[in-house]
This record gives sequence, C-alpha cells and structure tokens, in this order.
Amino acid sequence: MKTRAHFRVDPLLRRFVGVALALAMIATLGGCVGKAWRQALEEDTPAAYYRFMREHGDSEYADAARERLDFHKLYREPTLSGYEAFRRRYPNSELLARLHPALEEPAFEAARAAGTAKAYRDFVERFPGGALAARAEGNAVFVASEGFGGDADRLAAFAREYPESDFAAEAARTMEAVAAKRAANFDAVGLVLEVDAATPERARVRAALIDRMAKLAERAGVRLMAAPDGVPPERLRDFPAARLEVRHVEAAVGREAEAGELAQPAMLGRTEVVLRAKAGEAPIATRRFELRVEDKSYVPGTSVLFGANASRYWSEFFVPIASWRNDTTVRPPIALERPVIDVDGFGDRAVVLYEDGDFELLGLADPARPIQLARYARHEDYKKWSGIRRVGGRIAIYGEEGLEFIRFTAKGPVAERTWNRGDIGRVLSIAPVGDQMVIAGAKGLQVLDPATGEMRRVMRRIVKSIDALGETLVFVDGESVYLSTLALLAENRVIAQLKLGKTFGPDNVRVLDRAAVVTGPGGALVVDMANPRKPKAIAKLSSREVGEVVDASRVRGRTFLVGERGLQLLTRRLDRVEETIDVGARDRVSVMGRHLVTSSAAGIQVVDSTPWAQGSTPAAAR
Repeated sequence: MKTRAHFRVDPLLRRFVGVALALAMIATLGGCVGKAWRQALEEDTPAAYYRFMREHGDSEYADAARERLDFHKLYREPTLSGYEAFRRRYPNSELLARLHPALEEPAFEAARAAGTAKAYRDFVERFPGGALAARAEGNAVFVASEGFGGDADRLAAFAREYPESDFAAEAARTMEAVAAKRAANFDAVGLVLEVDAATPERARVRAALIDRMAKLAERAGVRLMAAPDGVPPERLRDFPAARLEVRHVEAAVGREAEAGELAQPAMLGRTEVVLRAKAGEAPIATRRFELRVEDKSYVPGTSVLFGANASRYWSEFFVPIASWRNDTTVRPPIALERPVIDVDGFGDRAVVLYEDGDFELLGLADPARPIQLARYARHEDYKKWSGIRRVGGRIAIYGEEGLEFIRFTAKGPVAERTWNRGDIGRVLSIAPVGDQMVIAGAKGLQVLDPATGEMRRVMRRIVKSIDALGETLVFVDGESVYLSTLALLAENRVIAQLKLGKTFGPDNVRVLDRAAVVTGPGGALVVDMANPRKPKAIAKLSSREVGEVVDASRVRGRTFLVGERGLQLLTRRLDRVEETIDVGARDRVSVMGRHLVTSSAAGIQVVDSTPWAQGSTPAAAR
C-alpha cells in the first residue's frame, strides 16, 4: 500500500518565494508600462499621450507625458506667453529647442510691433540662427540709427549691407529718388498746347490758356516756352526737353447719369494736362479739368471757358510744377476698407482713424508692403469722430462724441480714459502743453489734466483748431488767428490777433518748427513765430495760387501744403509753391520719419521727402 508523502515547507523559504513572485509580477507590469510609453513616444501625438495618461496616469512616465502633451498644444498654436509659461513649468525640457522654429515668426511679429532696437536685438539673442535673424538684425541697426538721419548715401550702404531688413527696399528707393533729382533737373518747360479744331472760339481759348499757364508758371519761378500753333517742337531751336502737354476739347454730350443723378444735355469742356521730363517718357503729373454747361445756359458758337459758369473752371485750373522726376518719391496708394477721417504718423508707422472711432496702427517700414500692427474697435455705432493724435505713448481720438485716450498693451489697444460729450462737449482739436491738454471745441478752450481728469475752461469763444509752440497757443475761430498763453487767457488777454475774415475762413492751424501755417478755403497764411511775442506774417497764399488748402506739415526743414491740388512744396522762404507732387486731392498730411503720409477718404499714400531735405543730420549728432 502506497502512502502520500508529506513535506514541510520552511517558513523562510515560503517568504522568499513570495517576494520573488511579487518582483516578477512588478517586472511584468513595468514592461507593459514601458512598452506603452515607447509606443506613445513613437506615435508622438496628443491622442497618444492622452491615451497613456488615461491608462497609466500614476506611472513614472506620467510627468513626461504631461510635458509632451503641453508641448503639442503649444506647438499647434504657438504664442510667446504660452512659451514663457512652458519654460517656467519645464525649465530643463529638451523640447524647448523644438519650439523655437514654431515661435520664431510670432516672436518676430512681437518685436516688430514694439518697433525698438532692443526688441529686435532681444529677438536675435533668442533665435540667433533662425530664418529671421538677419532681418531682425538689420531692423535693429536701422531703428538704432534713427534712419541715418535720412542721409541717402548711408541709406544706400545700409540697403547693400542688410538686404533682408524690412527697411532695405525703401532705403533703396530713397537712393534712387535722390539720384534722380541730382541727375535730371530742368529749369525750363516747353508748352505744347493742342486745342481741338471743333472748339468754338478756338484762337481765343488758346490765347487764354497760354496766358493763364504763363502766369502760373511765372509765380512758381518756372520758365515756360510755348510752341507756336501747328509747329512741331522738334522744329524749334532750343525748345526745352521737359514738356507740358495740354489738350483742350469741347463737345456736346447727351443726357447721362452722373454721380447717381440724371444729367441734362450739355456742352462739356475738358482740358487734360500732362507734365513729362522728356517727350515720350512716363508722366510726372497728370490732371483733368472739366466744365459742363447745360443746353439752356449755353450760348451756341461760344466757348464754355468764357460763359457765366466759367469762374469755377479757372479757379480750379492749375499747372503741375516740377523741376525733376519727383514722381519717384511717391509710393503706391494704400486702399483701406472704410473712409479715412484722419491720420497721424510717427517713426515707421501711422495710425488711421475711421469715422466710428475705430483705428488701425499700420507698419510702413516698406510703404509698398503695409502691415497691420494693431487694431482698435470701439464696438459702438458712432460715426462722429474726427481726429487722431499720438500723445506720448498713447493715442488720443476726439470728435463729436468727446475725447478718448487709448494705450497699447500686450493684448492690444485698450481704452484708458473716456470723456463723453456731456463731460467735455464736441472736441474739434487738441494740443498738448506740458503735462496738460488744451482742448478746442464747442465749449471754447478747456484745459484738461489727463492724470486727474480735472477740467477748467479758459475761453468761451468757439475755437476750430489749436496748436502750440512751447507755452504759446495758436488758434483760429473761422475769422481770425490768435496767439496767447494759458496765463494770459486767464486774464482774458492775447498776444496778437490777425484778422483774416470769413472769406479766407481759417479753420486749421499747424505749428511747424518756428512757423505756424493757417489754412482755410481762402488759401494759406504763414506766420513767423521765431519770437512768439512778436509774430509776423511771412506770406499769404490765396486759393487762386494754391487752391483750397486743408492741412500742412514740415519735415526735415521743408514745408508742404495739402489740399485739392495734392501735395505742394513751399520754397525755403515759405512765400510760394516750388513744386507739386501729384498724389491727387488729399485731406490730411503728417510726418512719418523721413516721409510724409497723406490721406483721403479712399486710403493713405506715402511720399519720401528726402530729396528735398534742407540738410542731413547725422544720427549721432541728434
């Protein structure tokens, strides 16, 4: 009979076997987690890391999975703030280097929005070998040098050394414009006038146009030589190469739609003016002048230029003046989606105001490639804002609805303080004086302390526009120009009053260096303010001479008027127009570095003032 053997297990051995089994189980489990982690790493997607966290959220790889999950979120939508948060959370992460390519472009955009040499150099330090490093380095050099004082030779050297910079293309254009002025000046213009054979009173029309153009050219200091009727210029000895080509035609037109209204049959006179540096070359300037006389007012057999309605034609008619190909200074127009109300320029950028109080900050380092740097939306359906101005580091907008200060933040422009119409009245113009703001409008002149919001009125007369030279205020009320100070106004006194009358209608004033330019429907008045206590009128330019002028600006020693005739450059004595820059009718003009930025309802346009500069000032000296 067989019996079953019984074995007695030593307790110490039993304990050893249990530990071994546990270790084997842990090793097996660890192998599963390790395999899952390796699979997640190989897949390297947010879904893979989410799955690993769900199944192995308490494993030793959980922190690494969270790190990589945060990396992918940031890589998909890279932001500088997100990068800084990731770097603080994972300071020693090997993934930081992988984020650089994705963050380089937004980091460059942030540096460009700041627009300082330090911002560009900080970018280069952060992305030293990146695709945008050379571009940022060139931008830093340009900004630090303040545009080299507009020195064309230094700008040319910069364009060659830093071709990838945002400023390089415009620097090269400036060099070309300066070279054009140096190489091809002309002091005489040949007039080639063609009056259509069917034009009534043809000989009289020809004589009247020649007489008018000769007088306009003489006022501008231009020698105009007219070719005899029917004689080709090529047959004339010493006929100037520069050409003013004028063609006039008059013809009957039938009933037609015009500006949304039905126009009656009429006689239409049209004069086309083209200025060229040489025959056959591209135009420097072109203009068209028209006069329409309805049949009931037209006398058959006569020219419309001598009828009862001809005064408007002759007041608008003018000759574009140039002594070189100044169209090389004009950059392509920048069309904007809404009517522009006002513009203010500074550095390489401009702020553009729309009628509802919204504005855009545009980067114009290359005016041919404008960039929107910021946008401010008021989200209110008001369409009564009329002015914008940069005041320190803030933007001030004003108009029918009052006054608002906007500051720029990392999240964009935000309203810092608003004074509505009930608080401040209708605002027509503002002028910083020290730490205070003088406000002109329907409530007269008021002084605002932006820090405290305290407001006090110093004059009850309605003022249309105001500017300041130091403590001296210059303001207009539609009839007169006044000079005073806040202290004198407190005593109801002024330094001087210049009466211009309602016909001139002074409605805008700009203090430009040591002169004030007052503009209105009647023309422009230039006032010498070298001694603000004894202002002197330098010149009064009638609208017949300069057209209707609405604004003025001064850049690098030269003064420009803007209005229905476009941009007009005054002589250094400020006594007459020296040149016309053909940008069409414009409403506003402002300085932007070495450029002028002009505006109309359709958009803005940049003009390079460098070729006319009074003198280049080295950046180090400034």
